[in-house]
Amino acid sequence: MMSRAPRGRRGLAGLRSPGASFSVGLLVLGACKADGDTGKSAGEVDLGAPAPDLVLPDLSDVDLDAVWLDALQTLLAARGTNIWQGSTRALDRRFEGCPDLFVGAPAESNLDEDDDARADGMSWSDYCETSGGLYYRGYQHWRGSASLLGDPLSDAGRVSNASRVLMGNGVVGDGAGPFFEWRGTAEDTLYRVEAGDYQRWSWTSSVVGTATGSDIFEPVSSPLAGGLRTDLYLAAAGGDANSFTARGDAYFFERRLQDRFDSVSLDISMVGPLSAGPDDCTLEPRGWIGVRDSNAWWVDVVFQPTGDDDLATADPNDPYTACDGCGTLYLRGLDQTIELGQVCPDLSPLWVDPLLQPAEPESYIYVIRELE
Repeated sequence: MMSRAPRGRRGLAGLRSPGASFSVGLLVLGACKADGDTGKSAGEVDLGAPAPDLVLPDLSDVDLDAVWLDALQTLLAARGTNIWQGSTRALDRRFEGCPDLFVGAPAESNLDEDDDARADGMSWSDYCETSGGLYYRGYQHWRGSASLLGDPLSDAGRVSNASRVLMGNGVVGDGAGPFFEWRGTAEDTLYRVEAGDYQRWSWTSSVVGTATGSDIFEPVSSPLAGGLRTDLYLAAAGGDANSFTARGDAYFFERRLQDRFDSVSLDISMVGPLSAGPDDCTLEPRGWIGVRDSNAWWVDVVFQPTGDDDLATADPNDPYTACDGCGTLYLRGLDQTIELGQVCPDLSPLWVDPLLQPAEPESYIYVIRELE
C-alpha cells in the first residue's frame, strides 16, 4: 500500500540523547570559556531562525467527496480509444496527395528502426497544406488486429480479441487551430465473450504522450477539450463481473477539477458488486488518488479497506482498514483527519459511466481504403 507519510521537522528535540547527558554537556561547554570571553565556543552550533510554520491551503471551496469521482471519470476520456478515433477523423479530412500514405513506417521517421513497424501497419507522413489551409505536419503510424470467432446467438457464443497501437509525432489543423495532435504511443486491447444474453468483456489502455485537438476531444462532449499530457494505464472489466484499475499521471491543459485542480496522480484498484467475494470491499478502492492545484499543492486520499490478504494481520478496531467507503485525507503530505475528517466519496457511478464501456472489435481495424 502506497501512502504519503507526513514529513516532520527535526531540531534539537529530535536528538534522542538522555536529558541528563545533555545538561552535563552544556555545563562543560560553559566551563571551557575563559574569563571575559564573549565569543562562541567551538562546540556551539548556530541553529538560526526557527523554521516558518507550514501554511496549508484553504479547501473550504472544494467538495472533497466529489472530486475523486470527477478525477476518475475525466481520466476515462483519455483512453486509447479516443486517441485512435481522433486519428481516423483527422485522416477523413485528407485531400488527394496531402498527406502521403505508406504501408509500414515512413522512412524518415524513427519508427523505421523498428522491424515490426517497418513491416506492418500503415502510416501518413508529410508537411503539406491544401489550398483551403488544411495542413498535415509530421507522421502517424498505426497497427491493428481483430478476430471474431463463433456465433453470439449460439450456446458456444462468440469470442472477440482485438488490439491496436498508434505511434507518432504529428499535427493536423488549419488556421483555426489543431484538429488532431498526437505525440506519443497509445495502445489498447479488447477481449469479449457473447452468448445469448450472457456477456463478459475486458479492455486495457496505455496512453503515454501529449494529445490535443477537437477530433480527439470534441469541445461539447469531452471534459478534456483542451487536451492533456499523460502517462496512464487503465483496465476495466464488465458484463457478469466488473472491476477497474488505474495508475499513472495526467496533466490537463484547460480542464480544472472543481475549478481548481489541473493534475491527477493515482494508483488504485476497485472491485465491483458483480465480482466481489465475501471478503472484498466494494465501497472503496485500494490505493490512493491525488489531485494538484495550480500552486503545486497536492491533496491526496488514501484508501485501505481490509481484504482477504489482510485478514491475518488486520486489526478489526483499526479505522483505517474498515470497509466503510472512507479514506484518509492528506494535504501537502500531512494527515488532515483531525482538521477535516475522513472523506467518503461515492464512486459507484463509475460502473455505469458510458466511457467505461468497451469499443467494438471492428473499430480496431483501420485501413487506407476506407478513406475512399
